[in-house]
Amino acid sequence: MKLNFSFGNKRPNKNQLIILFLVLSVIIAGLSKCSGVNEKSLWELLDELQRKFIPQGPINELIIKDPELLNRRIKRDVDRAIERVTPEYDRIIREADKRLKPRYLEEKNDESLCYTKECKALAPPMRMCSPVVEGIDC
Repeated sequence: MKLNFSFGNKRPNKNQLIILFLVLSVIIAGLSKCSGVNEKSLWELLDELQRKFIPQGPINELIIKDPELLNRRIKRDVDRAIERVTPEYDRIIREADKRLKPRYLEEKNDESLCYTKECKALAPPMRMCSPVVEGIDC
């Protein structure tokens, strides 16, 4: 007695993927013509719906096999990840800007270096100190 038992996800064969791709292409092209929505947008909608409801289905295999559909999926995932992390990144930068804000120090005007009234009338020199470097007259 011989048993054919396989573990894991059973992948559709090549003929099934070709038929599925043709059927979906015709349906999406028809919807695009009728509704005026871009075909790329409809493929992306189909991809997001199948990822939410049937993540390991044959449509997922179809999208993974097609380089253009896969590239659009990757771009959407990367854009979504960037949008998710941007508020945290902005908060970290704001805190660092507050903590690492440079300090300005005004020094006393050394009038012994000036010999004219115009030079003595100038404002005292100003120096900027970095908050990172400690000491050094800051």
